[in-house]
Amino acid sequence: MTTTTVRTGHSAACERAFRPPCACSCGGAEHGWQGALAIAAAPSDEELRRLVRDADDSWQAARREAAKPDARRRKPWQETGPGQTAAIGSFIADLVRWLRRDHNMYEATKQVGEPFRVSRDKDPDAPRRPPTQEEHERFVEGHVIPRLRHEFGGAHIDAFQPKARAAHFWCELLAQTAYALHVFNERYDQAQQAVVRALTRADEQRQEGWAALLAEEDVIRRAVALVFEHLPSIVTGGLVAADVFPLVWPVRALAVLMCREPRRHEAVRVYCVNPIVEYGSAEIREQVKERLRQAFPIDWPAPSTGDRP
Repeated sequence: MTTTTVRTGHSAACERAFRPPCACSCGGAEHGWQGALAIAAAPSDEELRRLVRDADDSWQAARREAAKPDARRRKPWQETGPGQTAAIGSFIADLVRWLRRDHNMYEATKQVGEPFRVSRDKDPDAPRRPPTQEEHERFVEGHVIPRLRHEFGGAHIDAFQPKARAAHFWCELLAQTAYALHVFNERYDQAQQAVVRALTRADEQRQEGWAALLAEEDVIRRAVALVFEHLPSIVTGGLVAADVFPLVWPVRALAVLMCREPRRHEAVRVYCVNPIVEYGSAEIREQVKERLRQAFPIDWPAPSTGDRP
């Protein structure tokens, strides 16, 4: 007996997106990161150079717009939406450059992202035929959203996903996971519990639309459990390592690449963008660091020594 994988309507444009808006049925779980990984793995540097040029052009365009005599600004041009978006775009280009340069980091980020794929029919390595029942069941078992659909019903998760997209649920889950792994280190179960607490409490600092998700606490708890179920497979052959440090960096990278608007998503900026900028191995260019400091002066940290956070 064979079965077909549910097609989600997910588009290649969403996979390659680097800025808002996004109205895809993936709920944001597949936004941006697969396209970024493709650039990191491309045979040529051309797409990466184009990404850098586009960010530079956006930065200069924001500067030119602010210089117009009729431009009315209540804050410095760098802190406007276009300025902040361009600063983040410059950072993302350097993040992709890091993944391109560091094969281990690239592979780990790809593995962290794999469980967030929504549909098997988007897998470039999958055979071009309908999956067997066994293949379908294996895909569902190994992927968060198909598993949620199986356990809660397709209609329930179909209704959940637009709310998840509006509230940045999936990248928030990753950002909170990165923070919890950093804080609790080898106490893996406590890290998972901390993420559940963070995602199920009312918080004025959450993304707009989060209140609509709080009624879905059972789905949220299960989503967190599934993410934490899959993460250990990336280190020590499926066993939770005493040091989960290797997990923190790919989780941070994926959260940034998945988020459709990091400039407005505080958890992604504070828990993911900032540590990556400070981490010496990422080698974020000084020009990009300065753009971020100008665009986000309130919450941007002072330059660090590059020690491991």
